[in-house]
Amino acid sequence: MSRRLRLDRHLSVISRVGRGGGGAVFIVWNHRAWCPMACKVIDSARRARREADVLNALDHPNIVRFFGQGHSAHLLMEYLDGPTLRRLIRTSPQRRLSVANALRLAIHVGAALTHVHERGFIHLDVKPSNVIVVGGRPVLFDFSAARRRTDRPLGQAAGTDPYMAPEQCRGGQVTPASDVFGLGVTLYESLTGRYPFPDGTRRKPFPQLSVSAASLRPFALAVPASLERLVLACLAPNPAARPAMAVLLPKLHEFIRTGPRMWPETVEPAHRRERVRTAGRPGTRAHRRAA
Repeated sequence: MSRRLRLDRHLSVISRVGRGGGGAVFIVWNHRAWCPMACKVIDSARRARREADVLNALDHPNIVRFFGQGHSAHLLMEYLDGPTLRRLIRTSPQRRLSVANALRLAIHVGAALTHVHERGFIHLDVKPSNVIVVGGRPVLFDFSAARRRTDRPLGQAAGTDPYMAPEQCRGGQVTPASDVFGLGVTLYESLTGRYPFPDGTRRKPFPQLSVSAASLRPFALAVPASLERLVLACLAPNPAARPAMAVLLPKLHEFIRTGPRMWPETVEPAHRRERVRTAGRPGTRAHRRAA
C-alpha cells in the first residue's frame, strides 16, 4: 500500500485541484481537525501572508472560510464540493444561465463583495472561475489579487484580463467600483455565455480601454431592456458612473420573476427602507402628494 504525499506531518494530500492565484491547490486531510480541507500552497511567503491577512478579516456565508496557515506558505480553507460558476455556465443549455438563476448568483456574490469592501479590501479578480456553487450557494474564493482600500494606485495591472476594470488595466487607483465592473462582466457572461468585450491580443490585451461593451440582448432575448441597461452601467468606463453595490443588488432582485425570493417578504433592502422612512417627511415629494 503506497503512502500518501504529505505537505507536512498534519496534512495528507487527497488530490490536486490545480493552479491558480499564484499557487497550487490541493484537497488534503487535516489530521488535527479530522476533516478534509483545501490547501493553497503559495510559492512566496510574502504573498501568502498578504492573502492570509485578507481572508482572516472576512466572515461571510458567501466567502470561503479560512482556517489559518498550516505552514508559512500553506493557506487552509474549507473544502467546497461543487462546480465553479464557469462550469455551470458552460454545461447549461445554450451555455448560459436563466435570467433568474444568473441574478440570484450575482446577488450572492455582490453580497460577498459588499462584506469585503466593508472590511477595507477590494477583491480585484471577480470572475466565474472564482465562484464555487455548493448546493445552490455561491462562494467567492481566491483572494490573491485582493488589496486594501487606499488612495494609492496599483502601479501595474492586476486581475484577469477580460474581467478587469479600465482603472485596473492601467494600474491606477481601484475602488469598490472596480469590483462592480468585475461583477458586471460575470453577470453578462452568465446571461449570454459571452464576454462583453472582444478578445484582447498580445499587443492590445485590454479592449475595454477602447471599446464599449456589446449589447447583450441579441444573445439573450429573455433579458429585459431595463436589465440590459443596468448590466451595461456596471461596465461603464468611468468608475463614478457605475452603480454602487447597495443600489445594484436590490435593483437586480426586481428582475427575478421565477423561483423563490432572495429574502423573506417581511424584509426590505436597505435603500428601499430608507425610501420608506423619508417618504412622509415634510418637504418630500411623497409628503406633498399625501397632503
